[in-house]
Amino acid sequence: MASSSRFLRRHPGLARLALALAALTGCGFLLELGIRVLDPYPYVPPAEVNRTQHGNLSEYDAFLGWKGVPAARELLVTPNARVLLEHNRQGFRDLELEDRAPRAPAIVFLGDSFTWGYEVAHTDMFVNLLRRRLAGFEVFNLAHRGYGTDQSLLTFRSWQSERHLALVVLAFCENDIWENNSREVYRKAKPKFAVVGGELSLRNVPVPRVEAWDAAPAEPGASPAPPDPLGGLLLRSHLVHDLSYRLHNLGEQAPPPYRRAPDLELTARLLEALRDEAHDRGAPLQVVAIPTKDEIQGRSDEPPYQESIARICARLDVAFLDLGPAFRAARLRTYFREGMHWTARGHAVAADAIWSGIAWPSPESDADPQVSR
Repeated sequence: MASSSRFLRRHPGLARLALALAALTGCGFLLELGIRVLDPYPYVPPAEVNRTQHGNLSEYDAFLGWKGVPAARELLVTPNARVLLEHNRQGFRDLELEDRAPRAPAIVFLGDSFTWGYEVAHTDMFVNLLRRRLAGFEVFNLAHRGYGTDQSLLTFRSWQSERHLALVVLAFCENDIWENNSREVYRKAKPKFAVVGGELSLRNVPVPRVEAWDAAPAEPGASPAPPDPLGGLLLRSHLVHDLSYRLHNLGEQAPPPYRRAPDLELTARLLEALRDEAHDRGAPLQVVAIPTKDEIQGRSDEPPYQESIARICARLDVAFLDLGPAFRAARLRTYFREGMHWTARGHAVAADAIWSGIAWPSPESDADPQVSR
């Protein structure tokens, strides 16, 4: 130790270099710790990505186009996360609620992959965060990835329960407008409504079965990926991975927005039909609009699509909540870097905004439970 001190005194340049390296190492450690806590970005090797496509968690359905596989259990691996996904016996990413005695009133959530919880753990899904606060209700999540408003309507019509229905919540996404006007999305055929003689008419049912449904389920490593032994080791640092991602995407243009339908007539009629279906079963409809990633990140100059949906809901006397203000006010990242979905933090922001922005019904049951605020 003494010899090392003498050596450094004799070579002050090396002493300053050693001090600088120690400071850089300390700063790097603090930056690594900070990004792991505030804005984690774990590295997922490309060879492990599977995205669980046809045959894993979705299966062909002649009425809905596709639906969740009952009792499915699968590890979803995307460039953003590794998540264990589990379905109940009805094919929903939800609890086995039908096993319980039908005492508490029901609140039903409808929607697509945001409500289904794509890329987040079951405990982080906004529906389940709300479930903890809605102690006087049984909360049913009937969402599935890729569903438009039409498939949500058909799913709700097919769902049966002896419970009193207190509220139906539809989480609406911009791409629903396009999907509602399409017979095929994500390379999968689907049902499509049309307005005929002023009435909704269901078309494209039975839904054609595409060849992709008969393909083998995706497996980790099934897609060829370039070897990255050293690069992969370095990228396991959240800081290095973050810097690599930013450099790789430097100067890249934002992807084009979803193709919006030329008009919103069909979407408006579907929302009206869903409202009427909920009313017929004794419950109001609440629409919650999910802002686009481009809107929240300031990469779009177009007016938010929510404005059009809000006008439709006002005309239909349907309660409407825009999550855009809450997400714009959030200080930390709420969307994954790749793709369009929320992080666990995004689901927490959504849960808080929905909890404070909805007029929740009062629970009515034999036990007279209370909503926990």
